[in-house]
Amino acid sequence: MNTSAQTVGRNLQADGHYLPKIKQHSLEKHRRHNYVTKQFAGATKIKWPQRAYVGLYAGAGRAKIEGTGEIVETPALSVLRQPFTHHIFVEKDPVCMHALEKRVAALQTGHAPKFILGDVNERVGDIRKALPLYGPGNGLLSFCFVDPFSAELDFRTIRALAVYRMDFLILLALGHDVVRNFWEHYYWDRSNMRIANLICCPGWREEFVAAGGRNIVRFILKKFDETMVGVGYQSPKPEHHCAIRSGGRLLYYLVLYSKSQLGLTFWENTNTGLTPQLDLGLFTEGH
Repeated sequence: MNTSAQTVGRNLQADGHYLPKIKQHSLEKHRRHNYVTKQFAGATKIKWPQRAYVGLYAGAGRAKIEGTGEIVETPALSVLRQPFTHHIFVEKDPVCMHALEKRVAALQTGHAPKFILGDVNERVGDIRKALPLYGPGNGLLSFCFVDPFSAELDFRTIRALAVYRMDFLILLALGHDVVRNFWEHYYWDRSNMRIANLICCPGWREEFVAAGGRNIVRFILKKFDETMVGVGYQSPKPEHHCAIRSGGRLLYYLVLYSKSQLGLTFWENTNTGLTPQLDLGLFTEGH
C-alpha cells in the first residue's frame, strides 16, 4: 500500500469492523488534515523530541462513503504513518472506539496510542493526563484535530488544552449545524447554550442583534477567532478559513490556529497546495 502521509486511503477492503457512513465531501477534510499534519510533524521533529497528536471525535479509523459504498481511511489511522511520537484518541461512541482500537492494532506500526472513551468536553482532564511529561531537554509540541459533527464543542475544552504548546485544526460546523438550527429558532431559545459555549459568550444574541443581525456564520466565526486570540493564538487571516462546500452550500469551516507563524505557514501551504485543479493525491489499496 502507498503510505504517502498526505493521501487518503481509498477502495479498501472490509475488515469486519464497524464502518460509520460519511459524505463524499469528507475526503477534502481528510486530505487537508493529512497534508498539514505531515508538515507539522516532519518540520518540527528535530527541535521537539516529543510530538503528540490529539484526535478529538476520533471516529472508527475507516468509514464508508454514502452513495458509493467505498471504504476509506480516516485521519485517526493515517496520522499513525506520520512522525508523531505520541497519539491520543478520544471518542464517545464505544462501537467506533472498539473498531479504532482493532484497526490500530492491525497496523502493527509499533505505536501505542492512548484511547479515551467518553465525551470530549467531559474528559479533558483525562486528555491532559494522557499527554507525555515534558521538561528541559524533553520538550513537547502537540497538534490537536477537533472534528465534531455539530457545534457541540465547548470552548472550555480548548482553553484547558491551550495551556500547552498545541496547534489546533478545528472543524466549525457553521453551515451544517448553525445555519439550519439558527433560522429554525432552535438557537434563539435562551435555554440552549450551545453557541454560548462554543464562542464563550453568554450574551451572543444581544451582540449579534447589535451588529446588525444579518450574517450569523460570519458573526460566530469572528467571535471564535477572537476567543482563540484571547488564549494566545495568532489572529487568522480570511484565507485561513477554509470553507468546505457541497453543491455550492456551506457545510463547515476548517481552520488552523497556531501560536506561531510557522503553524499558519503550514496551513497556507496546505490550502495553496491542495486545489481542485491539482491531483487529488488519493491512493488505492494495492497500488
